Amino acid sequence: MPPRDLRRGEKMDPPAAARVSNLPGNGASRVREILRLLDQDRDLPTLSPVVEKVLQRVKDERVSIRELAEIIKNDVSLSFKILKVVNSAFYGFPRKISTLTQAMVILGLSAVKNLALSMSILEIFVQEASRGKDGKGFRVFWERSLFSAVAARRLALLMKHRNEEEVFIAALLQDIGTLLLIKHLPEDYAEVMEKAQRSASDIVALEEDAFGINHAVLGEFLANKWRLPRTLTIPILRHHNPSPTPDSLEPEEQHIHQLTQLVQLSNQISAIFYEEYRSDRVEQLKQSARTHFNISPQEIEDLLDHLADEVKEVAEFFGLPLEGTQSYSELLMAANIALGKINLTYEQMNRELIAAKKRAEELSEQLAEANRKLQEMANVDGLTQIFNRRVFQNLITREFYRSHRYGHPLSCIMIDLDHFKHVNDSEGHLVGDQVLREVAALLHGSLRKTDFLARYGGEEFVVILPEAENKAAATLAEKLRRAVEAHPFDIEGRTIHVTISLGVATYSREMPVTSEEELVQRADANLYLAKRYGRNRTWTEDDSQQLRERLAEPAEATQNEPLPT
Repeated sequence: MPPRDLRRGEKMDPPAAARVSNLPGNGASRVREILRLLDQDRDLPTLSPVVEKVLQRVKDERVSIRELAEIIKNDVSLSFKILKVVNSAFYGFPRKISTLTQAMVILGLSAVKNLALSMSILEIFVQEASRGKDGKGFRVFWERSLFSAVAARRLALLMKHRNEEEVFIAALLQDIGTLLLIKHLPEDYAEVMEKAQRSASDIVALEEDAFGINHAVLGEFLANKWRLPRTLTIPILRHHNPSPTPDSLEPEEQHIHQLTQLVQLSNQISAIFYEEYRSDRVEQLKQSARTHFNISPQEIEDLLDHLADEVKEVAEFFGLPLEGTQSYSELLMAANIALGKINLTYEQMNRELIAAKKRAEELSEQLAEANRKLQEMANVDGLTQIFNRRVFQNLITREFYRSHRYGHPLSCIMIDLDHFKHVNDSEGHLVGDQVLREVAALLHGSLRKTDFLARYGGEEFVVILPEAENKAAATLAEKLRRAVEAHPFDIEGRTIHVTISLGVATYSREMPVTSEEELVQRADANLYLAKRYGRNRTWTEDDSQQLRERLAEPAEATQNEPLPT
């Protein structure tokens, strides 16, 4: 962290916007130069004289409400704004408050002090936005700061914090150092921001890379120049990385630490609205809120749903020209559209969900449901509603690895419908599809819970049998064959019959296989033999061995021997 006692030089005109590459030296010397430029800048943001005097007098325990009211009355605009906010829904008092003295009696000195400070800070933000070259950058900065402040105050109310106004101002000030970087190093900071958005990198690390200092340290520097209390300067400095809570902290330090954690949460919330939307940010926010403050995920959802509207109201109370901001539902909708451009199927599915629900406020739940269905679509065959070939490849790889590692058997059954082309040609493809669906259901209903059934392609199916020896696999294959053979397929008042051929292959200590690909190839080869030698039958490794032995014998010795059954 840079030294706080900066050298006091002769006052200079405000320096023009600089480039980091033009600053002398590097590392610590560059940091000192940046701080020297800031320290000598007459145009550095300053609090109004009235607010500065209020901050000084509040430190005196003997100060009276009447005295503070007289000080604030010297700023007519500030007095009017305070009374306007006090009488707004921001506080929701049942009766009108007509004087500053009355407001102080009801709210307390600390709350009025923080309210006055908040107004002064927001006025600085808006002034910088109106006169700076990068007007859009300043506007986005103060709008996001207001989002953070309103979110922090809402969190404080949820956890019944003793001073929600203090939380509001701490969150409002958390990124005040960014204001200095935008103002004094606009081109360099624009590059840093672009890099942060492009790479999703930590903004603090990127700032330190570029400038040797980060906005949190600069924010503390400015807060100290304004003589703000530690309850505000420490959260500004540490809001990106609050240290774990030690049990031995004094009450005041515990209070500051809690403030810092609330400010960090508010920063996570504003990132959801002002950076590229990522669902993991929402989940991290919910987890942090529950861990640190026992705030439930549903309470966080409600907060996010209503935050944009509440920020608009607060901006109006404070007399701020807030431009159109997206609500949480709109953010989710925009994220959904972006995902839909990547996957047209997903886009169509999400449109159907939106059309069915007709409630933008529930878009978060709809998007979660859409993601679940998209995952299901990626894993399930659309016609038969069983696993597809892609999932089969993953499962056979996983199961073969487990079997090979632990020495357990693994069997694979390849299945093909006999004369299925004739069914399609004579009955039509719609009937063929119905037959495939019914066959899939029959197979699935005959398997163990630990087995996996997938459609391999066309009229072919495949079964993975973990922990199944060759004999057990052959027995199950026969069960499947008989189930299909005995099943009547009712087609528009007519009944047709279908049979299947099955090839069985097994990996075990007695029947070694080098890879999952070889296991599948053996099952496929056995399926081919089942179809070649009669169809509507099961062909196992034992059958193949018998066939090889028969073919190896002299022709006259085998001419009357039957094929394996």
